[in-house]
Amino acid sequence: MAEKTVQKTQREAPEPAERTLAIRPASNICEEAGAVVLRLEMPGVNKSGIDVSIEGDTLTVVGTREEREAGSYLVRERRHGDYRATYTLDERVNREKVEAAMERGVLTLTLHLKDEVKPRKIAITSS
Repeated sequence: MAEKTVQKTQREAPEPAERTLAIRPASNICEEAGAVVLRLEMPGVNKSGIDVSIEGDTLTVVGTREEREAGSYLVRERRHGDYRATYTLDERVNREKVEAAMERGVLTLTLHLKDEVKPRKIAITSS
């Protein structure tokens, strides 16, 4: 169910104002106790450098790295740029009940489902 509730959105070609490289963070999406949980790896980003927004059916996450390396490179294997990811939400996600936490370079977003779509136990009575 989680893969239908939240889907990665493919980015289109960057607009002229978007000249900086945007890195799509590695992510896991899973379903946990009436919520969909996204975990995004964003090393080098502090919680003050993260912007999470929902506009209509689109969840956007932008993480700005504060580290800038000086000097000339002898070896450069680490990608440079800010993080950006967009996801399409379906109608089951409660847009008013979203939680975000950043710990050790991993942003965790908890998207709670609306009460009417949560599984519920049906009581069986005897006559």
